[in-house]
Amino acid sequence: MPSPENRDEPFLLPPMCLIWLALLGVWFKRRWLVYLALLLTYLLATPQMAWWLTRPLQPSVPTPAALQAADAIVVLGGGKKLAPEFDDEELKPLSLTRIRYAAWLARQTGKPLLVTAGAPEGGEPEGDVMARTLARDYGIKARWIERVSNTTEENAINSAPLLRAAGVKRIALVSSAWHLRRAALLFERQGFDVLPAPTGLMELDSTDTAWRPWLPTGEAMQQSWLALREWLGILWASRTHST
Repeated sequence: MPSPENRDEPFLLPPMCLIWLALLGVWFKRRWLVYLALLLTYLLATPQMAWWLTRPLQPSVPTPAALQAADAIVVLGGGKKLAPEFDDEELKPLSLTRIRYAAWLARQTGKPLLVTAGAPEGGEPEGDVMARTLARDYGIKARWIERVSNTTEENAINSAPLLRAAGVKRIALVSSAWHLRRAALLFERQGFDVLPAPTGLMELDSTDTAWRPWLPTGEAMQQSWLALREWLGILWASRTHST
């Protein structure tokens, strides 16, 4: 099974895997496979299903006391893009959200920051874009910049020497809430005591009517995709660690 953090992921996740399922149903004249593909497409596009898939992935928000016990803050990249309006490369929304929270934590705790992300699709390393955004928009200088990682596992492996050289043993790990269960596991394997520091937590609106969470939305489909990607990543990490 290939890692879900590579170019094979579109074939493993919806909607492509559901398209394959429907095509198999048509090819082998099994209508129930087509109906199953349609049902799964509907369910994965509902906020309720997205919430069920995401909730077990999300850690609790750390207390101020727990954050003070960390030696450093590590923030994981979430993507960059060419931004013609800035005449430069800028961070995608996921990465911006993580950087914003990391900057807030750095101000609250006074802990040094490490940013980690490479450039799997070319261009400027995302780590440099993250550091530039921190300095320009928040007035905070990253102490360490890791520039070569293309996956979460590589984030952990390549950040470890930088942190160890500074005597860091306990980190506050900043990423999207749905990403931290796997990310924390990978940093723990490098010998760090990891405090997950989630941002962008998903919650269902408690004021909604009982039927509204079952109305499909594009946002819910995206969240289901992210959650399924993480579950595949956790399965992959567990399998590779045990072999």
